[in-house]
Amino acid sequence: MIFIFYLTLFLFIFGYGLYYNAIDNDFFARLIVGKTYFQTGDLLNWDFLSYTPTHRFVDHEWGSSLIFYFLQSHFGDAGLLIFKAIIYFAVFFLISRIILLHNKDAKMHFLPFLFMVNVVPGVIFTTLRCQSFSFFFFVLWLYTLERVRLKNETGLLWILPATMIIWGNLHGGCAAGFGLLVIYILGEFLNKKPVKKYIFTLILCFLALFINPYGFEYLKFLLTALTLKRELIVEWQGSFSKIGFDHHYRFLIFLGCFLVLFSAFWVKFKGNYKSIDKTKALLILITLLMAIKTIRLQPFFIFSICAMCYSDFYKLFSKNLPKNIDNLKEFILLFLMIIFAINATATNRLKCFVWDYPIMEVEFLKANNIKGNIMCEFHDGSYVAYKLYPNNLIFMDGKYEEVYPNNLIYVLKNISLAQKGWQNYLEKYPTDIIIASKKYEIFNQLKNSKDFTLMTQSPNFALFIKNKIIKRYYKAAREDIKYYIDTKYDTNINWSTNE
Repeated sequence: MIFIFYLTLFLFIFGYGLYYNAIDNDFFARLIVGKTYFQTGDLLNWDFLSYTPTHRFVDHEWGSSLIFYFLQSHFGDAGLLIFKAIIYFAVFFLISRIILLHNKDAKMHFLPFLFMVNVVPGVIFTTLRCQSFSFFFFVLWLYTLERVRLKNETGLLWILPATMIIWGNLHGGCAAGFGLLVIYILGEFLNKKPVKKYIFTLILCFLALFINPYGFEYLKFLLTALTLKRELIVEWQGSFSKIGFDHHYRFLIFLGCFLVLFSAFWVKFKGNYKSIDKTKALLILITLLMAIKTIRLQPFFIFSICAMCYSDFYKLFSKNLPKNIDNLKEFILLFLMIIFAINATATNRLKCFVWDYPIMEVEFLKANNIKGNIMCEFHDGSYVAYKLYPNNLIFMDGKYEEVYPNNLIYVLKNISLAQKGWQNYLEKYPTDIIIASKKYEIFNQLKNSKDFTLMTQSPNFALFIKNKIIKRYYKAAREDIKYYIDTKYDTNINWSTNE
């Protein structure tokens, strides 16, 4: 029946992903990098989309960009959504294999996995993100290390430096791999087990990290990125922060359930320090602390708990259903997931959506061929640049520390909140057009501005243009929703002479 379980799980992940199919804020920036490489054979070492100061572009996600562009250009939205389902299914498949390493008789129950999928932020909110690869490799490494630790299959350690070459060129989250190895070194040392093989593997993985287009500069960038404060970005807030609570309340529910189950297990089986698996305990403790520190790192704790503690918590519920009833339950769940996946496909038709972007404001600028420098919100920047270059340059986008000075995001905050001296920044960084979010004070200030005029607005955004570049007549933006879905990938960024 394990096949039925996996098929049911895949259908749920696939269908669930279709309902959460908004394109990630940085996805369009990834498409630009990928398109540039496929058309020129070169990676972008500089940013050509902004009118603000920038520095050399060290792109820790360049490999992801190539994959995303290839999928989008060859297979469209369907390719992106199916690939997303495959990579997240692989994550939970590997978690199930780790569970079986701990207890070969453990029964794979669908409901706990359903809960896990529901909690992981990367599955819930958007289509593909570069960090999806970090999730996969983290769990792959965890599975490999557990095979080595529990089955003494030391020969499998070659997988880690080999995959670090790939992981390091897909996402800076490869740092989590080094953290995982350090945890195993410390944990096995406390367990009084040999650790030389882990230390040697750690050294090989570090050397593998140098295999990248930027050489030593990449390591310097990673160190800077790991220590950079990002208090203005929601997903880098703490898990108990009031900011972005809708992003992490599921995690708090998950954490509460874990604490209840852990307490019940400890009391029932009379746990004591000597019986503790130090490696497992360190992994859970450290990933928990990281998850509490920032929303973005919550998935690593979730994966660790599910992989390492499922078999322990399974012992709390020792009663099993009769085999025939259990089999019937599995088939009923499979049937329900088939209906769920079919309905999700019929409803969303394998399409990714851009509802959260200022689509009508951007279309107004494009339709009327309005040129000038645009200030928009941090997370909308890559979409605006993708759609409007070369007529328009942007203030900044989500590439943040990869391209921009660290202080620039604080300047953007000052303008968005209309804080003291905000008008001065519009002069320092000459801005002709502002796409304002209505949830920020800048919207109210610009409505009464003598320098800018409100040209068009939608429920969440408003377009203001500097008076000196306003023409007399403008065409209104289209209101046909299907048009925006069908043309979301249209762009004038093109390096090929054949198009």
